[in-house]
Amino acid sequence: MVAEIVMVRHGQAAFASDDYDRLTDIGWEQARLLGEYFGVAEANFDAVFTGTMRRHRETLAGVRDVFAQMVPAIALPEALALPGLNEYDFHSLVTAYLARTSQEIDQSDARAFYRTLRLALMAWSRDELINVTETWLSFENRVRDTMASLAGVSGRVLVVTSGGPVSAVLREALKLDVETMVNLNLQAKNSAITRYFTKGERFHLNTFNAVPHLAVHKQLITYT
Repeated sequence: MVAEIVMVRHGQAAFASDDYDRLTDIGWEQARLLGEYFGVAEANFDAVFTGTMRRHRETLAGVRDVFAQMVPAIALPEALALPGLNEYDFHSLVTAYLARTSQEIDQSDARAFYRTLRLALMAWSRDELINVTETWLSFENRVRDTMASLAGVSGRVLVVTSGGPVSAVLREALKLDVETMVNLNLQAKNSAITRYFTKGERFHLNTFNAVPHLAVHKQLITYT
């Protein structure tokens, strides 16, 4: 059985605010434009899954609202929320890395934060960090197990998740080393599409990190 998995990274989240796990106004607009694109180009989805995070739910809500206006005769299926699609706890990773290296950074400075996050992810993958919410191996295993279960769903499947799970699936599909995975993870665009065709539990990459819905809205391309 061959299925198509359309993975979407959430819209822009509220970096350097009191609640990262929500969409900004730009994030909502990215989601609505994605819903418009799906309504025009890819109107049929047989199943929908999200992580359990607020930014996943809000991204799908933005997609769903505009999709319903574009193709009122076709409704998106109700979504099933799966914890295995959630992002790793990057704040705890950065905090653990800074404690391990006795460093301090301004965590509201996006450049400094993501530069440190890259180092933290590499240290996490080597099991060098303590006081983190899950191990690297646990993260990879939960994403792998979740996606293996979705590979058994027939038809076209929409998955709204985060950049970490997107890159973890990419690592598995392309047999990437950790450093390449981390570099690609940190290049993930908000609301970007990564597409796979599956056969059994094997994922065959078709598209990575594409934003066709933002082609004429380049000012809306973001990475947080």
